[in-house]
Amino acid sequence: MAPGTVPLLWAFAVLAAGPTRSDGLLPPSASALEAAFSARAGEPLRQFGYDLFAPARVSAVTDESAPGAVQGDYVLNTGDAVTVTLRGQKSFSKRFAIDRNGQLVVDDLRPVTAAGLSLDALRRELAAAVAATWPNTEAFATLAEVRRIGVVVTGAVRNPGRQEVSAFATALDALSAAGGVERSGSLRAIRLMRAGGSIAVDLYALQLAGEAGNADRPLRDGDRLFVPPLGATVGIAGPVRRPGIYELPPGGGQLSAAELRDLAGGALRPGRARLLRFGIGPSGEETTEEIADANTRRFGDGDLLLFAPLREDRRDEVRLEGHVLRPGPRALPQSGTIGGLLSRSDLRPAPYLPFAALETGDSATGNSATGSRTLHPVDLSAVLNGRDRRRLAEGDILHVLGASDIDFLTAEPVLALLRGERQPPEGACPGLVALARSLAAEPDGPLATGPQARAAAGLTGARMPCPPLFAAVPDLLPLALRHAVLRLSGVPRPGFYPVAGAATPEKGGAGETIVESDAPQYELIGHVRRPGTRRLTAGTTLRGALAEGKALKRDVYPLLGIVERYDRRSLTRVYLPFSPQEVAAGRADRGLADGDRIHLFAAEDIRSLVKPTDAGTNATSAESAEAEAADEPPMLAALLDPAIVALIGERTVQVRGAVRDPGGYPVADRTPLSALVAVAGGLSADADPAAAELTAVTGSRSIVDLGRDGTRMAGPGDALRVNPRPQALESRAVAIDGAVRRPGRYDIGRGETLSSLIARAGGLLEDAYPAGAVLTRESERRREKEQFQRQARELERTLALEVEKGEPVKAENVALARQLAAQLRGAEPLGRVVVEADPAVLRTRPELDPLLEPDDRIVIPKRPLTVAVAGEVLHPTAAQFVSGKSAEDYLSEAGGPTRDADTGRSFLILPDGRARSLALSSWNHRVETIPPGSMLVVPRDPRPFDGLDVAKTFGNILSQLAITAASVSVIAR
Repeated sequence: MAPGTVPLLWAFAVLAAGPTRSDGLLPPSASALEAAFSARAGEPLRQFGYDLFAPARVSAVTDESAPGAVQGDYVLNTGDAVTVTLRGQKSFSKRFAIDRNGQLVVDDLRPVTAAGLSLDALRRELAAAVAATWPNTEAFATLAEVRRIGVVVTGAVRNPGRQEVSAFATALDALSAAGGVERSGSLRAIRLMRAGGSIAVDLYALQLAGEAGNADRPLRDGDRLFVPPLGATVGIAGPVRRPGIYELPPGGGQLSAAELRDLAGGALRPGRARLLRFGIGPSGEETTEEIADANTRRFGDGDLLLFAPLREDRRDEVRLEGHVLRPGPRALPQSGTIGGLLSRSDLRPAPYLPFAALETGDSATGNSATGSRTLHPVDLSAVLNGRDRRRLAEGDILHVLGASDIDFLTAEPVLALLRGERQPPEGACPGLVALARSLAAEPDGPLATGPQARAAAGLTGARMPCPPLFAAVPDLLPLALRHAVLRLSGVPRPGFYPVAGAATPEKGGAGETIVESDAPQYELIGHVRRPGTRRLTAGTTLRGALAEGKALKRDVYPLLGIVERYDRRSLTRVYLPFSPQEVAAGRADRGLADGDRIHLFAAEDIRSLVKPTDAGTNATSAESAEAEAADEPPMLAALLDPAIVALIGERTVQVRGAVRDPGGYPVADRTPLSALVAVAGGLSADADPAAAELTAVTGSRSIVDLGRDGTRMAGPGDALRVNPRPQALESRAVAIDGAVRRPGRYDIGRGETLSSLIARAGGLLEDAYPAGAVLTRESERRREKEQFQRQARELERTLALEVEKGEPVKAENVALARQLAAQLRGAEPLGRVVVEADPAVLRTRPELDPLLEPDDRIVIPKRPLTVAVAGEVLHPTAAQFVSGKSAEDYLSEAGGPTRDADTGRSFLILPDGRARSLALSSWNHRVETIPPGSMLVVPRDPRPFDGLDVAKTFGNILSQLAITAASVSVIAR
């Protein structure tokens, strides 16, 4: 039986059985073998290696040109064409072909036998022939056209027959010229036949390991290529990198599961795997066998390996889903409890805090991520306040609801089911399907027949899209309704509001509760011990509602609370501020009305809501803006009514200066200054309480003594500044180094001068050179840095304008300008200040004695013996100082200027940092005195930039860069 007959027979037998679940996944060009293996595997499998002959790749072989430069060892033959170029006494460039006799005939030269010669040998022959005919002529030869050879390709290829290919062609090129190998042909047993025997060509070696496998063997004229039928095949399916059907090597025997897995590129998921072998029995039946040892060779012709990991579950995972900023998985070891899984920063705006759902698994299975799932109500307020600390298990999911999810509980489709309709419409929300199933399972339950169902008959709901949370977790909708309170008043939108915690069905029917509007009530909201709705009795006051302060939490904000009241006369809401501190102390009180909502705030939430306008720090405005941009929006602003947020901002008093927590603090009314200072953390250690400044909203300003006038009042819009005591010492020290007796860092007082610092440092050493003192200052460094940045921006802007105008600008000038801009941006100036540092001079002329600033650095050098020459010179150097030497003398010792130098703009940097222009010219007869420690600088010539509008400023820029480099050199010495 011919090779490949058995796999094709069982392939057709499988196909005859009818369509399979993988039929729709295979392309129409799939072979019978691919269809059979795909049917057995349940997933599409393609034969490996045949994409090598895709149509786009096959068409590429029609290019007849030689691939790249031809090497000199290329052997010429009949059909090759050579371009011969002569230069000298005789000049031409022509193309000549090697004729049938193997000769190359060039005009006016003797014929050259080229067939059998290498290209280099032909060049030598031509050179000798040209030299004999034209002595003063050079000859050059290049291959112009490669000859064509004929190769016969037969077997399982798309276009069998004789193929004409380039002399450079390989076996792979010839196969591509024949249209490629058919899927019924072998890729591993191709034979290249020529006189003297045959050579095996394995295209698997080329594609799997990058080895040629004789596929790159050059062809000769008259060679034959034969592609036999496809040999024995095996398949592999499952999570591997390259599932497919693979041809076994000829005579290679069976493969192990490990070898077959490696053939498919390896497993996608590391770890142990289940190995199933599907084989074909003697009668054509399919057998199934689990392979225990992956190294046992059990896979032969027609076998299929189903590769599957032993486990694909995820361990130590919990999830946070729903109305959160970043839903998804979390690590159980790091979360631990439900409080560790969720924080306020995780919530999106407008979360619903009274109710959430924790989805857990069946602990009886040993793994909560599998088996049955159960939803449990969760009070998110208790979670965020730390009261709910239940432990999480693997696979638990916390579902957080938002305002849109709660609104859907009173949507028209939900109300229709509660009114008696038992079937949701076709394609309805999965949550509605779950609700209908729950109502059908409990026809006499509270949802179907209770007061909620009866009250729902009088409600009108809106048509709303299905929230994603109820689509993903359908059972969450009936759970929320079972724990819901039907509120008909006291809320902007009457409807179902689920609650967890104390109000549960097991404890007495949250699902059967309807809050009517007849009984007067008020509500405590926010930072209180027991928030919620309470019955309003006659004579109830604000102080009584707060239990004389006992209902407040310990860290409640003491200066502002708000009573939200609905005014039935004007049909509007009014907001009444009050001071919880004053109410708890009995100094203020007010009566409550039906429907009042009392808002109390945490001190931390107020600090996050009211951004401080002056923190009293040294942060720059850029740093402050960056920090503010990085902050997330405060959670309180997202939860509160915008009118309440606006009221808090309007009633803010700014507390600045020497307090521990400066910022804005909202107040209910006029408040004692002592209370404002206390809520701001108290006075800092450097505060001067006798010199506080109070600025009223009217613009008037007064100085108050907080020790005596602590009961003085400040109202909304006022500002209190607590001034610090004047400091005798600067906040930062200065440094003095070099030729002084006690160098180091020194604390300085206000108004301290350079001469006093030198005296504190023990005075100058005998070899000190005060004329070369260097004082660097941070403020001057920043000014110079900004000047460099501004000049770089101006240079780039001008360059862009020149290009935009279409003016002819040399490319090299543009590159030089950009390089100069980069140098300006990267330059680091020292911030040197020219000073007089000789103590003898400073004693006689105290007006020259400079005042010191924090972070100043003073360097007193030793007496120098050199003069430096820098800039555009051939050899920058430090020449020996000799009294009377001129600038030209020092420049000569540095080798003289370069061709890019601008000697007319040369300048001298004196030891004290001052710069003085020099005139280096034979016409100049002015004698320049050059003291030791000076630096002679020759800047760069700006003439390459003459084509730009800012060419006149380039000289200054180049000089400034030279001065900066020179100053760094002086400091380094």
